[in-house]
Amino acid sequence: MNLLKINQLSFHYPDQPNLFNHLSCSLQEGEILTILGPNGIGKSTLLKCLMGLLKPTAGSVTVNDQPLSKLSPRQLAQWIAYVPQHVPDPGSLTVSDYLVTGRTPYLEFTQTPGDSDYELVQDALAKLSLTALKDQEVNTLSGGQFQMVTIAKALVQSPKLIILDEPTAALDFGRQKQVIELIQSLAKHHFAVLHTTHNPNHAFMLGHQVGLFSPDGHFESGEADQLLTEERLKQTYGTDLKLIYEAELGRYVCELV
Repeated sequence: MNLLKINQLSFHYPDQPNLFNHLSCSLQEGEILTILGPNGIGKSTLLKCLMGLLKPTAGSVTVNDQPLSKLSPRQLAQWIAYVPQHVPDPGSLTVSDYLVTGRTPYLEFTQTPGDSDYELVQDALAKLSLTALKDQEVNTLSGGQFQMVTIAKALVQSPKLIILDEPTAALDFGRQKQVIELIQSLAKHHFAVLHTTHNPNHAFMLGHQVGLFSPDGHFESGEADQLLTEERLKQTYGTDLKLIYEAELGRYVCELV
């Protein structure tokens, strides 16, 4: 059963040409899909279509074999957690209180979070080495800290699929590695993860599936080692680069020339 299925999806903004055409791919539990492509090609727009924030001009999206358009926001939030590039300022909430808002899809209108909800918060903080920040106000965090906290909130939401839009963009090397390892761990625990990145090395580190946007908006998916050839990556990013197989790492490394 496909947790997420994208069938012949197309999208354009009013009076603009299509950003992408007839895009199709699927994702099952325990799978990772890494989406690569140049700036402005439609990666973030695609994610917004998958969350029902934008309406595709053609095609369909199903979540757990149910049409996306038939799911209420509450139902969708129980299946998918979404971490966009830019998250609205949550104000003066503490990190713990911000994270527990991830439990909203499971609470009734007047219901307050209980001990079990805060246990999930503590687990997420520990998993991402953020426990020391639990009582700090979110609006005092650095950009990198806030990025990690938003990912922790997605874990608290207990979805089946986590969608991350450039989750490592504001992070140093150590935190980038932590996010990559977290994605690997989530897949091993039967979560599905879809994320965008500008770094081909992240795709090689994670393996699984890759979706690649070409500069003309064409989308192709496949396994990282087969799809991400040197020639394709040169065309995608419009620059000279080399793929080097590192035997010690057991994977390819992409380097600019």
